[in-house]
Amino acid sequence: MQSVVIALVLLLSSIIPGSAVAQKRTGETLFTISVAPPTSAKDLQLRYFVSDETGVRWSSTLAKATDNEIQISANTAQRPAKTLKVLAYAPGCQFVTFTVDDLATSARQGNFQCDKLPSTQLRGTVPAPSGQQQQQVEAMYVVNWASKFFGVPGASISPLALAQAPVGADGSFQMDLPDFTADPLWQSLSRNAGLMFFLKDKATGRRIAELQPPASLARSGNLKVAANYPEVSFTVRQNTAAKNRQPAELPN
Repeated sequence: MQSVVIALVLLLSSIIPGSAVAQKRTGETLFTISVAPPTSAKDLQLRYFVSDETGVRWSSTLAKATDNEIQISANTAQRPAKTLKVLAYAPGCQFVTFTVDDLATSARQGNFQCDKLPSTQLRGTVPAPSGQQQQQVEAMYVVNWASKFFGVPGASISPLALAQAPVGADGSFQMDLPDFTADPLWQSLSRNAGLMFFLKDKATGRRIAELQPPASLARSGNLKVAANYPEVSFTVRQNTAAKNRQPAELPN
């Protein structure tokens, strides 16, 4: 196994319990997350790293979700898994993190209970739709701080899905977003983040373009995370295909 650090990216909505892929790759259960109602385990989005005793990390990992439980397992390829770090998010909830320094001695269990974040409204405009096409704006949370939590500087972590909103005939939209500045991790860790936006065809769900906020409201090209927002006039980001900014998919 090469020593290059690999960022594990996982959207649980793409996991089908009992699928052929899962059956093929199921290995030892490393960690079980019990999810307290009314949140469903299938609503959680996870990002995590597994490492062996040498510190090498790998991504041959999968998760199986039921209504109230997630089991994280791995194909260890004859390398005993030693550590695990997990970042968990459910819509509108505070972030929950799990750190296991030694899986051999750990109970390998954790709990996720949603502590709601206050919401903040974002009102914005995009270039007005042409013709009869109906459009949506999709918002995603860019987890820049995750590489620090995982201890892998420079790692690319897939963003988290937040919300979608229809675009009016005049190009206006509004959506409610979590106020991430109210999360307990904000001061110590999670303030290194941004919001990414895409314009989508409502009928097909296809991303048409990536949106760009004004420079005065931007951080690293994305909208700064804030407790409240002025009305934001987005433009279409030039010379960047939307498909090139989509979240990475789980490796096969």
